[in-house]
Amino acid sequence: MRDLLKLRRRSDKVKLSLLLFLLGIILAGDLLMGAAEYIIMAGEPVEYVLSPGAEGAALDVKIQQMLQRESVISVSRQREYTLEKDGGAVTAAEVSPEYLSACFGLEAGGAGTEFFLGKRAFAAFCGAGVQSPARLVCQAGEESVSGAFILAESLPEDLALTKGTSLTLSGARSLRVMLRGKDLSGVETTWLQQNGFTIENREALTETTHETQLLLVKLRYGGAACALALLLGRQLYKAGRREAGDL
Repeated sequence: MRDLLKLRRRSDKVKLSLLLFLLGIILAGDLLMGAAEYIIMAGEPVEYVLSPGAEGAALDVKIQQMLQRESVISVSRQREYTLEKDGGAVTAAEVSPEYLSACFGLEAGGAGTEFFLGKRAFAAFCGAGVQSPARLVCQAGEESVSGAFILAESLPEDLALTKGTSLTLSGARSLRVMLRGKDLSGVETTWLQQNGFTIENREALTETTHETQLLLVKLRYGGAACALALLLGRQLYKAGRREAGDL
């Protein structure tokens, strides 16, 4: 340490090299935090809303093929309808109980109809400050619907889901599919398109994929900057030692 302090006093190059080493260490720390964030983001489950190019038995076969893919957590037919109350409205998607459980850890155990709402959907439809579950009566088209509206923290903030049955979902041609992680390679998207599926929520998926890809670009440039700072610091340190005559 004493020799290093002497070198620092005798050579400006050594002083600069120490600053570059410090910068490299800071960049390395930022790189590690960014890498951890990337791993979390890339591994987060992602949900696709699909319109299939088949129906009936042919669609059932495609659903079974999809369920056999390791990347797929669960698949469900879905039926959407709009609930209205006091000028407010929310679109609820009816899905299978298996999908609710596997993807969001939700169990519909009540005797009546239960609607699970994300934080923003619950506040907008049920009212700010309303306690969960909120028992409400609303309209679904011409029909009156009553049920328990439950705040579900595991849902995306604007999503509303409810449990369907094999009978109510049998004619539904729209699907919800949950993947184990983001499709950064495009393999899953290609497979879906090759099998006749149209991705309905492509815009939202593209946005989340771009966020992850931007973080990856940031990591690459951050890694290059870190390596450059350390390499340049090493070269300047060597040059400073020669300049100070400490070989």
